Amino acid sequence: MLRVSDVLEGLSCCCLAGSSHAGRPVKGGYAGDLLSWVMAHAEKDDIWLTILNSVNVIAVAELTECACVLLTEGVTMDAAVLQRAEERGVVVLQTGLTTFAAAAEMEKLLQRC
Repeated sequence: MLRVSDVLEGLSCCCLAGSSHAGRPVKGGYAGDLLSWVMAHAEKDDIWLTILNSVNVIAVAELTECACVLLTEGVTMDAAVLQRAEERGVVVLQTGLTTFAAAAEMEKLLQRC
């Protein structure tokens, strides 16, 4: 079974928040930047790939029970938003890969498990 820690290693990304929850399972993925759409379509234990970086991302990740948020394209979050993620137990990862490239790499990781 794929875990958030495997994503960290496999995509060479960094953890911005929630590192104590890196053992969470990852069962699938969802890429999207429209919060209402993500709320309706992302599934529990998905890795959510996005370029959005507001506190609303943390709320949606918590609501959908995503395994983690993967910020693509080198996007980061303000310290206050990352603090909220820590408080809520939401894992936030970051990669310099484009959303397309990160999704392709995620698919490879998922296929191996």
